[in-house]
Amino acid sequence: MDKRKIAILAILVGLIVFVLKLIAYFLSNSVALLSDALESTINIVASIMMFYALNLASQPEDEDHRYGHQKAENISALVEGILIIIAAILIIEAAVGRLSDPIPLEDINLGLIISLGATSLNGILAWAMMKAARKSRSMALEGDAKHLFSDVVSSAGVVVGLIIAVLTGLYVLDSVIAMVVAVLLIRMGVEVLRKTTRDLMDATCEEEELVIVGVLEKNQDLLEYHDLRTRRSGTTVFMDVHICIDGKKTVSEGQGIVAKVEEELKVVVPGIVPNFRIEDETQCKRYKAEGKN
Repeated sequence: MDKRKIAILAILVGLIVFVLKLIAYFLSNSVALLSDALESTINIVASIMMFYALNLASQPEDEDHRYGHQKAENISALVEGILIIIAAILIIEAAVGRLSDPIPLEDINLGLIISLGATSLNGILAWAMMKAARKSRSMALEGDAKHLFSDVVSSAGVVVGLIIAVLTGLYVLDSVIAMVVAVLLIRMGVEVLRKTTRDLMDATCEEEELVIVGVLEKNQDLLEYHDLRTRRSGTTVFMDVHICIDGKKTVSEGQGIVAKVEEELKVVVPGIVPNFRIEDETQCKRYKAEGKN
């Protein structure tokens, strides 16, 4: 299935899950289930932004965006991280108000059943999105799938905690569970912000560089390489490197060597856009002499 179709499906399922969880809250009067419903709003917003980002990122480069529009995915993730933290703060505010005056839960059984049904929908969607993400190598889909998986885990924790609260009569657990969910959300939001900020600041792609170095070092036609630089933009990895080729090689032979290296890189680093600066032995020696290696 097309990535954008999956994003639309995620929006529709997100809306259904939110309505179901909201019904579960009104039936049970559980602040923990309310926190679960609020978390679902984040999923909806995230899916909408993912759909927009995927559309924008797929557009070709233009005069104002020479490197394309892939950064749209990073910006989408940044906003998602902020929204996650805002939702967590709202959950804590609601839970703290009930800590000193716990309210007995009402029709909790039906509420839990509805919540479990909604969580199952999220689980199925997350599995389908992860499968599609691995097939298309889409970081946007994979990120949203992992987000949904974390929602499934936190929802399961809410259900288990509420069952314990009902069995023991300790209704204060309702607020405690809600705050635990909020702390997990804050942690997730901070992690999303950390990762996307690295990409927006053009941090080095450490894992990809290890693979790139492996390809460059095993190639017998390259005398050496230097000044390797990488950065990520959405699902694309941009790479710049200076490579040294035997000065006796013809231009055609040099181009053939570059084409071979580029082909190998695109196999091991999907979505890479390599840029090579070819130098002969004299230029490489001069570079070393200047202490730039």
